[in-house]
Parts: sequence; structure tokens; C-alpha cells
Amino acid sequence: MTKIQSLIDNYLELCRCERRLSPHTLRAYAVDLRQFARGMNAISASKIQERIAEIARDRKFGPRTVRRKLASVRAFLRATRPDLALSAFRGRQISVRIPLSLPRTVARRDLRKLFDVSSKSRLNSEDATTAICIRLMTATGLRVSELCSLKAGHINLETGEIRVAGKGSRERVAIIPNERLRYQVVEHLRGRRADSDNVPLFVNSRGQQLTPQCLRLRLHAVARRASLASKITPHMLRHTAATLLLEEGVDTRFVQRLLGHASIATTQIYTHVSDVALRTALERANVMQSFVF
Repeated sequence: MTKIQSLIDNYLELCRCERRLSPHTLRAYAVDLRQFARGMNAISASKIQERIAEIARDRKFGPRTVRRKLASVRAFLRATRPDLALSAFRGRQISVRIPLSLPRTVARRDLRKLFDVSSKSRLNSEDATTAICIRLMTATGLRVSELCSLKAGHINLETGEIRVAGKGSRERVAIIPNERLRYQVVEHLRGRRADSDNVPLFVNSRGQQLTPQCLRLRLHAVARRASLASKITPHMLRHTAATLLLEEGVDTRFVQRLLGHASIATTQIYTHVSDVALRTALERANVMQSFVF
């Protein structure tokens, strides 16, 4: 094992144990850093500069991927070799322009179809679980990983508050505002016969904790039964939750807290989606069409 590979392994262990990063984030870091270190037996400022320039020029990667990889390298060097981080990145401004892409949301009419189809198909516990999960993600904006990791003790059944362990181990509180949905969650929990706060709230057909991939496949199946043209993903429901709240006039900072965004800038992209919805509604209404100018 080369020295740099040893440094990477130690850094990843630090991220896992002390920073308590999610397995998904750790995998991304591992891929980025091992690609950066490939064929590099010793590290120097010039080698680092050469490698980050190669990453920035690599046409296999989109702008967001390049920015993430460079950020991974910078964070690694700052934690393990701050002297090299300073000299390798000093005066080097690698500009990676990321085009604005609006988050994909689910139209209200398609949401109604999802809700209707999932309600009608609640013939067994698996279908009932899927229906509740779809509603919870739409009402609270939970990430699919956050939803699947919920335990019985994370929910206050009286207030509808959910303790959520989000990205970077940042804990926040999500709220189930709808009384009917809150009642469904209560009944679901009773059906689980939870005798411990540590029991998973949602399980698969084998009684094991529901996984994000399993829920994605279930959501795809519901969307197919609803005859929806586009592929619906759990993250689209999160985007939809944010957009609906903003369209109803909820303050952006409240939406930021609900979604667990570290920066308000991340939340503000949803205002662009609301602007698109506003333009569409105004053009459809076209109140001036009957007037002569």
C-alpha cells in the first residue's frame, strides 16, 4: 500500500467515525479520492495540480461531478496534508460552471393519481406501507434514506413531530401537519406492534427494515399502475413537497429547516420552480385576450 492510499484509508475512517458521514457520502469520497490517487506513489504540489487539472478536463464527468471531485480532494488534503493543500490550490481558480437545472417535481394531477392508486391497492401490509411512505415524503419532504431509517421512537404520535437524522448527522424535526395522515401513521405503528422505540417504522415483506431501493421500486410500480408518463422517484416527491409549500406562501427559511438544507441557497432554487408555475398559470389564464389594444 502506498503512502497516499494509506492516508486516504485513514481519512475515510475519520469521516466514518468522527464526522459520522453517511455510507453514501463515504462511497463517493472513496471513489473520488482513489481516482485522484491512481498511479500516484508520492504526492507533491505539482503532482496534485497536474491531477486536478486532468479531472477538470475529463469529458466523462459533468460539471457537478467535477466540482464534487475537486471538493473531495481539497477536503482530504486539508485534513491530511494542509501544507500541500495550501500550495497546490493557491492561485489556482478552476472555474466549473454548473448550468441551472430546475428540480423535477410531480404535477398536482399526477400526485392525485399516485394517492388514489396507492389507496385503492392497500390490500396487504406492503401496499399500505407504500401508500403511507408516498404521502409522508410528499407532506414532509423527507429524503428516502431518512424515511427508511425511521424508528418507532422517532415519532411523537401526539404532536406529529418526527426526529430526523439528516446529512452530516444534523438532526432536525419534521412535522406531519395533516391529521388524517397522522392517524394513518399511528395505526400503522400499532399494526407493527412496536414494543421498542428501536423497531424500524417501515419494513419489507420479510419483516426487515425497508431499504431506499425497495421503496423506489414500489413507487415505480405505483406510478405504472397510475399510467403516469414520467418516471417518478422519491426525490421528486421531496422536490414536490418544497415547491408546494412555497406556492402556498410558506417562508423559504421554514422550508429550509423542514428539508434540512445547510444553506438557504439550496432551498431558493425551488422559488424558480414556483416562478415557472406562476408563468404557466398566467399564460393559461391570459386575462387580456378579450381586450383590443
